Amino acid sequence: MFRGLANLDDVIVVGAGPAGNNAALGLAREGYSVTVIDSRHEIGDKLCTGLIGRECASRFPIDPALVYREPQSARLVAPGAGPLFFETVSPQACVVDRVGYVASFAQRARDAGALYLLGERVHRIVSQNQGVTVITGQGSRQARAVVLATGFGSPLVRQAGLGSVSDYVTGVQAVVSTDGADDVEVHLGSDVAPGFFSYLVPTLPGRALVGLLSRKKAQTRLTNFVQKLRQAGKIKEVVNEAATWGIPLRPLKRTYLDRMVVVGDAAGQVKPTTGGGIYYSLLAGEAAAQVLSEALADDDLSSGNLSRYQSRWRDLLAAEIEVGYSARRLYEFLTDQQIGALVKRAAANGFNSELVDASEGTFDWHGKMIAQIMGNPGLGGALRLINPLLARLAHRPDIGTDQSQTTPAYHD
Repeated sequence: MFRGLANLDDVIVVGAGPAGNNAALGLAREGYSVTVIDSRHEIGDKLCTGLIGRECASRFPIDPALVYREPQSARLVAPGAGPLFFETVSPQACVVDRVGYVASFAQRARDAGALYLLGERVHRIVSQNQGVTVITGQGSRQARAVVLATGFGSPLVRQAGLGSVSDYVTGVQAVVSTDGADDVEVHLGSDVAPGFFSYLVPTLPGRALVGLLSRKKAQTRLTNFVQKLRQAGKIKEVVNEAATWGIPLRPLKRTYLDRMVVVGDAAGQVKPTTGGGIYYSLLAGEAAAQVLSEALADDDLSSGNLSRYQSRWRDLLAAEIEVGYSARRLYEFLTDQQIGALVKRAAANGFNSELVDASEGTFDWHGKMIAQIMGNPGLGGALRLINPLLARLAHRPDIGTDQSQTTPAYHD
């Protein structure tokens, strides 16, 4: 049925986020015909703080014009404790124009030959022996394989029989005006974001992002947090109204089928500690492109052959995700009193400085920082008393060392 069709693509990528664009870029650069389909009209238009680590910015370079700022300090505010400051010798992260950064991958993919169809929603994907048919509201297209980069909660993943992620949280964020806030602030406690955190991230002069993660009542909690910051004189007014989105905390158990792989938020390839997904999505998209390129060349797009994609991304990310999730669940067990006591203890013995020194260059890999916390006699000992099982699962000192060299990067 598919052989000889003039409009047969090698790969159709559904979703033009970081993972989908990077997969398209890698495949197009190898000479494969790629079509990217996205229901949005603006590429990269998704809620996000736009915080990426130094390693991410180095591995996947960003136009300096898209960098808002490179913070070197942050303030942690916990219940019943004074602010705890973290300051690095050099910037470990940068706040970027997320839309522009993601769109830059799409532009490079286009330059390499990929076709982008925006404003088209994919309703169904039909897999057959010789290819797949992707059905949209405007018609259908055929391809040898498909990449699902559809974001969290996509019905297409469930329709394919791959299920859904087992745990998630709601994120909510708004743009606010400020009088020149410079520090990133992270607030803990049940009054702002029980079990998670809220944040203030300065971007452009006089502008900042305010948001939080919460399992329940995210919009209400953000309204209260904005009011708290306004009363403290840290922000002036809300510029863009708050919007919400879902963030997976666990990956799919299986991310491949015959002629199909799932990448990015759709696969749950996200940091469970912070909900950040840009870097992990870019890495997963790269891995998908590499495996698909090899499979297309061999004309073997069976699930057995594409299972190498799952092995590859899990080698990169799975241990970090598992450790991060255990640490995340452990934190959710803490009361405000326990959180405040731990922060006070960290401040009293200078552990914040020790943590910064030990975690230089590991902004994108939290396992090493978690191991540092769990290995601290005071902090780790207290956490082991609170929940011995989760504390043991979170303590993996071998995690977070040098993930950046596992696979080659694409360069312009």
